[in-house]
Amino acid sequence: METLRVQNVASHVNGAIPAMFVRSETEQPGITTVQGSTLQVPIIDFSNPNEEKVLKEIMEASCEWGMFQIVNHDIPSELIRKYQAVGKEFFELSQEEKEKYAKDPNSQSLEGYGTKLQKELDGKKGWVDHLFHKLWPLSDINYRFWPEKPHSYREVTEEYAKYLHGVVDQLFRALSLGLGLEGHELRETVISNGKYKPVWHRTTVSKNETRMSWPVFIEPQPEQEVEPHPKLINKDNPPKFKPKKFKDYAYCKLNKIPQ
Repeated sequence: METLRVQNVASHVNGAIPAMFVRSETEQPGITTVQGSTLQVPIIDFSNPNEEKVLKEIMEASCEWGMFQIVNHDIPSELIRKYQAVGKEFFELSQEEKEKYAKDPNSQSLEGYGTKLQKELDGKKGWVDHLFHKLWPLSDINYRFWPEKPHSYREVTEEYAKYLHGVVDQLFRALSLGLGLEGHELRETVISNGKYKPVWHRTTVSKNETRMSWPVFIEPQPEQEVEPHPKLINKDNPPKFKPKKFKDYAYCKLNKIPQ
């Protein structure tokens, strides 16, 4: 039986998107988007020499928005262009070639080429194909999921990962200092006891063009126990979350199970 891939479905859709991919009304932008105002996601300039101002902007955006955009970081624009190009080239390969990197349907790992990501609710499927694989640590990388075509994929991806490390270090340090912690502490413990807000990740499909993105998820090791940092807890601010292994947290999140 041929595996259903969104890219194939999209290439044959002449009119409306098939009903199995259309989200319920309660999830559609017209119902769930703020009305009557134009919202501007915070933009933070990493090249600003005023570190105190940058830290303040990151903290405010994390507390109030749960998201922000950084500009003038150290990742070269040309490298980003190359990284986007090899990703686009992969999805333009033949279906037979892409299926060489398909994830095992019986595996709980997200790594590999696939379509289904989250638990399907009300029979609704996600309108997305994806390729996930680990960038670091080196000991965790499984090159079985790194495409051999385009031939520059591995070289470009590894170069991008080197620069990305610097940006991640800056972000974690800023987020940690923003909570009144030492620069290294939040990275070691990973959660803020609810002070930094999560945001509901949504995208809107365009019927006129393909949307592609290159997300990078910074996650603890599966067996690491995550919990609110002890320094953020006191009698007036008790822990809002129970200690939990990250793999269990991720499983609940992807399968829409209350935490």
